[in-house]
Amino acid sequence: MERADYGVDRVLQLIRASFSEQMGDLSCEVFFQRLWRKLEAIGDPGVVKPLPHQYHPGRAYLYEQAPYDLQAAANQAFFHLLNTGYAYPKPTGDYINFSRSQWYCWTERGLQWIKGAEPVPEEASGYMRFLSERVQTLDDVIGQYISEALTAFNREAFFASAVMVGAASEKAVYLLAASLVSALKPSRRRTVLETAMSRRQLFALLDCVRRTIEDCCAGNPPPIPYTVTEGASAHLASLFEAIRTQRNDAVHPMNATVSASSVRLLLHSFPYALGTTEKLRAWFDANQGSI
Repeated sequence: MERADYGVDRVLQLIRASFSEQMGDLSCEVFFQRLWRKLEAIGDPGVVKPLPHQYHPGRAYLYEQAPYDLQAAANQAFFHLLNTGYAYPKPTGDYINFSRSQWYCWTERGLQWIKGAEPVPEEASGYMRFLSERVQTLDDVIGQYISEALTAFNREAFFASAVMVGAASEKAVYLLAASLVSALKPSRRRTVLETAMSRRQLFALLDCVRRTIEDCCAGNPPPIPYTVTEGASAHLASLFEAIRTQRNDAVHPMNATVSASSVRLLLHSFPYALGTTEKLRAWFDANQGSI
């Protein structure tokens, strides 16, 4: 049999697509039926169906004949939905039977996961693929930071994950500042930015980058096209927030406000923020000495 690459990420992507196309209640049986149907649609070699002469009433697939790797990934993915709070046992009216529930309800968080198109940190490979597709000039160091942030997140090391996202954001901002310097004409602003970069004065650098882009957006006419600066303020703010979290909340124990939800938000916004900075960098590099 041809060997396929089975993993929890891939299974979750298929299940997410299935429920996105048609909502419904969740059970173990429904989960496996929908997953095998998706696998059959893409021609997966692990799908085995009963032959016409075989008697398997009500069974469209022979799950027990699937490769062990597929069975293991499917089982892990099902329990992943429960462990991450995407679904919970359907109330039975009797707490004694609570653990015997065969049907599950989607939580609000689970519904958001199904309806959303964005990658989630629990699907690390899908997240990295989305990031690489959105930012085709992805810096190797930034990619490594984010990959490790995802690993830390999925091991529930949220402080460590926040530090990695913050480090990736910091690298992105320094790359943006270097390109911005080349686009600035000789001026006090350029001197301030160059000084902040050479002395690693991060917050002075952040302030200078932010003010410069805001001034460009407010210009009449603006020196940078709107198609380049669209959403820049919000996306830069998310990068700055990631850096603040890294340097404050995740470092100083008196704050200790890093949580799964806060890091999830940072990871959720990062691909979009980085995509915006890369658009700005490309314009700055192509228009040196124009601002």
